[in-house]
Amino acid sequence: MDYSLVFSEAMKLFSIMLPMIFIGFFLSNLLRATRYLEYTSIPMASITEMARLPKTCSSVLTFFFLNSWSGMGMLSSFFHKRILGERDVIVTVLIAQLPKGLHSAIFFQAPVALAVLGYEIGLPLLFLELLVFAGIAVAGIFIGRKILFKNPSEHGDNTELSISEEKEKETGCIARAGAVLQKSFHEFGKVALVLVPTTFLFIIILNLGLAEYSAEALKPLMNSLRLPDAAVIVFAASFLSQIAVLSAAGTIVVMEQITVLQCLEMLFIARVLHLGIGYVKTSLPTNIALFGRKLGLRVTCVEGFMVETGLTCIVLLLIILQTYPG
Repeated sequence: MDYSLVFSEAMKLFSIMLPMIFIGFFLSNLLRATRYLEYTSIPMASITEMARLPKTCSSVLTFFFLNSWSGMGMLSSFFHKRILGERDVIVTVLIAQLPKGLHSAIFFQAPVALAVLGYEIGLPLLFLELLVFAGIAVAGIFIGRKILFKNPSEHGDNTELSISEEKEKETGCIARAGAVLQKSFHEFGKVALVLVPTTFLFIIILNLGLAEYSAEALKPLMNSLRLPDAAVIVFAASFLSQIAVLSAAGTIVVMEQITVLQCLEMLFIARVLHLGIGYVKTSLPTNIALFGRKLGLRVTCVEGFMVETGLTCIVLLLIILQTYPG
């Protein structure tokens, strides 16, 4: 194993993830200290109301659209302050698939996929992905209406400031800003102490030849779906990044004679692999660090199961359409 490659991969991940998580902690503390929390809840207020979530979750969902890591940091901060309960966290993570999916479609998938794959493949890809994430959000709303109605939030919608925070409010702006920063660094430091070593561990485990083994194991599936041998490059690229997947797929579309349905099948299989790896390599250690071992594991399992099931259903639908074109 190339440990320098592992270290480089981890540092690249941390450079994106850690600053955004800190911003999430900082924003949660800042919004509570300045009482602007209610304004950030406006865009997602109707959704949280339908799911019977506390109003605080509306602000979290808004920030999920801006950046998912910041949204998770904010959600963790509210959970540890006992503003949100475990059920609130799980339902919010499911509904957050909609703003996360919209962010991905607008700022990443649309410019990259349409440029690399063209409109004939890129537009159906965007539509089907948004369909999956919107479906998960609807399921989250339904689950919220059921479990949160029968079991009200353990901690209610307590957005009031604590006694210490009330004292901070009475002090000057500079002192309050310093207190917010100090609190944010303290919360973030506890998370980073868990997140960094566990993420390194999972990256090392996933670099033990898993990419090559998985690509070889998928060859029978490629043959049954009549995908070209070059599709193995796309599946291997799913262990790197979604950009690598789209780039490899674009090359195959140019070089090989494959249909739109075959290309979409190939892309969604790669998406299932890419996100599945991401849940093990990134989401699991991050969620454990943010929410603790028990809830972190539950959040990862519920979110991963829903997303992977939704994407797998799209793959099965595409296979049926290809098998029975009439």
